[in-house]
Amino acid sequence: MVPVLDEAEALPGLLDELAALGLLDLSLFVDNGSRDGSPALIAAAGGEVLREPRRGYGYPCLTGARAAAARGASVVVFMEADGTDDPAQAELLARPVLEGAADLVVGSRRDAVCGSSTGRMPLHQRLGNRWLAICFAVLFGLRLSDDGPFRAIRTDLLERLRLEERAYAFPTEMAVKAHLVGARIMTRAARYRQRAGRSKIAGTWAGSLRAVRDITWCLVRLRSRGFALDAPAISAGPVRRRQ
Repeated sequence: MVPVLDEAEALPGLLDELAALGLLDLSLFVDNGSRDGSPALIAAAGGEVLREPRRGYGYPCLTGARAAAARGASVVVFMEADGTDDPAQAELLARPVLEGAADLVVGSRRDAVCGSSTGRMPLHQRLGNRWLAICFAVLFGLRLSDDGPFRAIRTDLLERLRLEERAYAFPTEMAVKAHLVGARIMTRAARYRQRAGRSKIAGTWAGSLRAVRDITWCLVRLRSRGFALDAPAISAGPVRRRQ
């Protein structure tokens, strides 16, 4: 599923890619109040658009995931609408979950985070990702080279995690809560591509600082309160692989 907010510059390319891969009919786009014609672009290409008026990254993500689950999907893949994620890698993330080898697979943009010469993130975004990786390890013993939003998760587990963050910390809360309940978490190397247009979060220092603030509060709350499912949902022990 693809959350959308004013991504008219990036959507034509992404829609073409999804159609070429045979994934457009399997995709749900959830518009979060776009004013640039994004929903019309999706509909014209043959994509399905759902509406979520409540603002914040988590709301459209949950709306799309719940719609997919209601239609019988056992796994949902979250992908950005800005062109930074490569839809050709969606199967790479979903396959371990579909095959029962993992409960959550996170696409790790490790090369971009570590500052490779190609596909490098802006400095403030790289620093934020490194800081987050340190917090994961120190506070929770969770080893993730990157907490990228491109990921696949079991729909039943996602619902039972009772995610609360509606702005910047949605992916972070998902990863930490999944870890706390013993979910099998894998990472897979994911390509990071330069986005079309300007990012509403990572494109500025101010946006990145707001994200750091919200993510920090999420981590502090989870570290102090913890989290547990109402009943055991995971049968196997945690498995974490870095790539």
